[in-house]
Amino acid sequence: MGLRVGRGGIAFCLVIASMLAGTPARADAAPAAAVCTKSEGPGIPPPAGLPSGIPGFHAQWYGQSGYPTLCPGDRSTATVAYYNSGSAGWVSGRLGEVAYLGTWDSEPGQDRASPLGGDGTNGSPATGWPRYNRIAIQPAPYVGPGQVAWFQFSLQAPAQPGYYRLYLRPLVEGATWMEDFGVFWLVTVLNPDGTAPPQGPAVYSPTGFSHLSVPTNAGTFNTYLIKERLDSVRVRTSTANTTDCFSSCPAKPLAQYVAENGAYAGIHGSYFCPPDYAPCASKVNTYDYAVYNSALGAWLNPRHLANPTNAVAVWNGSTPTFYRRVGSYPRGPVSAGISNFPLLLQNGVALDVSGDIDANQRLRATRGVLAADATYIYLAIVAGASVPEAGLVLQALGARDAMNLDGGGSVAMWIGGDYVVGPGRQLPNAILLLKP
Repeated sequence: MGLRVGRGGIAFCLVIASMLAGTPARADAAPAAAVCTKSEGPGIPPPAGLPSGIPGFHAQWYGQSGYPTLCPGDRSTATVAYYNSGSAGWVSGRLGEVAYLGTWDSEPGQDRASPLGGDGTNGSPATGWPRYNRIAIQPAPYVGPGQVAWFQFSLQAPAQPGYYRLYLRPLVEGATWMEDFGVFWLVTVLNPDGTAPPQGPAVYSPTGFSHLSVPTNAGTFNTYLIKERLDSVRVRTSTANTTDCFSSCPAKPLAQYVAENGAYAGIHGSYFCPPDYAPCASKVNTYDYAVYNSALGAWLNPRHLANPTNAVAVWNGSTPTFYRRVGSYPRGPVSAGISNFPLLLQNGVALDVSGDIDANQRLRATRGVLAADATYIYLAIVAGASVPEAGLVLQALGARDAMNLDGGGSVAMWIGGDYVVGPGRQLPNAILLLKP
C-alpha cells in the first residue's frame, strides 16, 4: 500500500511472554521465546473530487488498505480501489476491455516478477495472482464509467527479513496502461523473533536498473545503478585472455562478454592499460590485477594476489566476501572474483583510503563500483566523483562492502539488451550477472 508522496502505515510487532497458568514462577525458569506477530497499518482514504468522463480508458486511484508487517512466510490480503474516470467501461473476459493491475516501476519493474506474489512462474511465489506480472483482475463483470472497482490480491512475505515494495498500475489488457499514481505496497518482513530488521538505506533504490541522484555529505552524484538480490543472480567474472598476458592482450566490448556468457547484465572490470595511452604502447590491454575466469575455473594473473595494495571481491555461489588486502584472501574455492584498488567500504563504514590512492583518483571523474550487502549486489557508475566520493554514494545506497573499479573512458554498463552507459573501450575483463 502506498503512494510516493509518503502516506503510509505504521509497522509494529508484539512480543508475548507466556507463563504456565496456575504454576508458581521458578527462579531458574528460562525466559519464553519472543513471538513474531503480523499486523497491518491504517488504510488510505479516497481523495476529494474525482475527474470523470475522460474519453477512452482511464482510472483514478480511490484508496487502499494498510501497509502490512509480516513474519517470514506469512500471507496478507491487500485491497486497492480504482475509480473508472473514463468514458469506456471495463468488461471482464474481453481482451482490449478487461482491467488488471500490473507490476510496475520502480520495484519490481514493468511486467516483472515480484518476490511478494505471483502465479508460481518466472520465479514468483504462487499466491493466486492471474499471472506472475498481473496482480489482480477486475472483481466485477462490468465496471462502468463513474463506478469503483475494489481489487484484492494476496501477498506473501519472503523468507529474508527486510523492507519490500510492490509498485502497481492499472491497465486494460491488450489496449493501454491507465494512469500511474505511484501506488505501491510497503511490506515489512520481521525477523523470526519478531524484531524489526535494520532500517533501509538513506537513499532508496529499486532492484533492476535505475538512474538516480544520490545525495551525500560530499554532494549529490548522478548514479547509474544495477541492483539485484544475491539469491536471484549468478555472478560471473570473465577475461578475454585464457592465459596470463603481458602485452597486446585481447579485449572485447562488454556486449560480447554478455552474449558469450548468457548474461543479462554486466559492467566493466579492473583498471587496465588502454591502447590510446602513450605509456601503454608496450603493454596494451594488460592489467595488474588478478581476475577469476569463471568459465575456466581459474585465476588469471594469480601473481597479483600478492599485491600489498589491491583489494579483492570474491563470490562463492551467492555469498560475496570483500577483502581490503588481497593478502588476506585465504585462496578458498570461489565462483567469481576480481581484484582492483582501493576497497571503499567495509562493514558499512567508509574507509580512509588517502594512503592508497593516487592524484588522479582524487579528482572528480566517472567511476565504477562493485558492492554488496547481505541481500543485494550493486553495480554502479558514479559521474563526477572522486574515488572516495564514489564510496560515499554506495554507502548512501545501503551497500555494506564496496570496491572501486575502472573509470573514465572505460566505463560501460549493459542491461535490458543494450548499453545504459558506454560502450566505452574494449575491455580485457568484465563482471556479469546471469539468471540462476
